[in-house]
Amino acid sequence: MNSKIITVVLLLWPAGAQAADVLTLEKAVQEVLAANQDVQAAGYRIEAAKARIPQAKALDDPMVGVTFEDVPLDTADVTKGEKINYRVEQKLPFPGKRHVRGKAARFDAEAVSEGSRGRVQDILLDLKSTYYDLYRLDRSLAVNRETQALLRQFLGSTEEAYAAGKTSADAPLKAQVELSKLQNEEVLLDQERQTHMAHLKALLNHENHRDDPRLPSNLSWPRLSASLEEMEAMASESRPELGALRALEKRDVAKVTSAKQSVIPDFAFAFEYNQVPNSIDHWTGTAAINVPIYFGKNRGQIREAKASLKATQAEHQSLEVHTRHEIEQAYSAVKAAQKIVGSYQSKILPQAKTTLEASRLAYASSKVDFLTLIDAARTYKDLQMSFYENQARLGTSFAELERLVGRNL
Repeated sequence: MNSKIITVVLLLWPAGAQAADVLTLEKAVQEVLAANQDVQAAGYRIEAAKARIPQAKALDDPMVGVTFEDVPLDTADVTKGEKINYRVEQKLPFPGKRHVRGKAARFDAEAVSEGSRGRVQDILLDLKSTYYDLYRLDRSLAVNRETQALLRQFLGSTEEAYAAGKTSADAPLKAQVELSKLQNEEVLLDQERQTHMAHLKALLNHENHRDDPRLPSNLSWPRLSASLEEMEAMASESRPELGALRALEKRDVAKVTSAKQSVIPDFAFAFEYNQVPNSIDHWTGTAAINVPIYFGKNRGQIREAKASLKATQAEHQSLEVHTRHEIEQAYSAVKAAQKIVGSYQSKILPQAKTTLEASRLAYASSKVDFLTLIDAARTYKDLQMSFYENQARLGTSFAELERLVGRNL
């Protein structure tokens, strides 16, 4: 009984191990988010931007100093002087200025965060496009090799027919030419696959010597579940580029306020402890303000800040318009790809396969010539490869739509 259980486990284990080795798109996304260096760099940029917030609203460092008064020229001993003054000075901006600078830095960090999120989404789009291309190439190579095997069968039967005097000499030659074309096509497809596989491994941060990840033979293809209007609303809320411009707009508003505050004076306070060897120690306090009398400089700062704000607002409005148009195009592309893929699955491929089978039977009964059979096989092969191209186009178009919207759909 135990030996039977062990046998069953051994028979089932390789299939389970192979299934575990298959790289699904979900696993690929998780690996990229965990290991891709560009993704990690985006996270560090966010940390760096957030670290600038406390710097922006911090006080200036205090000044600490000592003054030695009336030291005789004939000595380097500063303790021989008449007086030693110990001084501490601190500059204090007018109340509210630090808060505004902190707001500007916070919105700047928010813009960097949105920009980094967009960079991560660009990487994921690249990953998905590469993944769908590899799926297309894997399926195309499989179709190519199946067609080669089919043509070898045709070639064998044609050579037998020619030896028996039942067909002309050009039939085996046509089959051999068609087979050579398929072999050349296989070489090109395999070369393209290696290029995309190298790019996928780079995105996954895999070493070059590692085995190529194996993709599943079938994918579950995405379908639209939201209307065009809902997509546009999602993009307005979630697209990173729009979020970054919103944050920059708020930052520029804060900078306008900061520029206006530049005409308000700041304060400086100092305390001195005066040590007099031959008299009583005493202290001195100082309070001062700066006098912003060069209004040309201040007005220039205000004009610059207002111009920057208007530029950001114009960029924001422009991107809103372009986003709507781009989503309309991507939405239409996904809809069209879904219809084409559905048409291939329900009509085109079944009809082409039926035509191929009918041509085989007709050729076996000498009702059609060999060229007709070759044409049927080539047509079925081309339609299968076109089907996988349209499937990959559907996946890539959907990924591009997700990138425009700024979230998973």
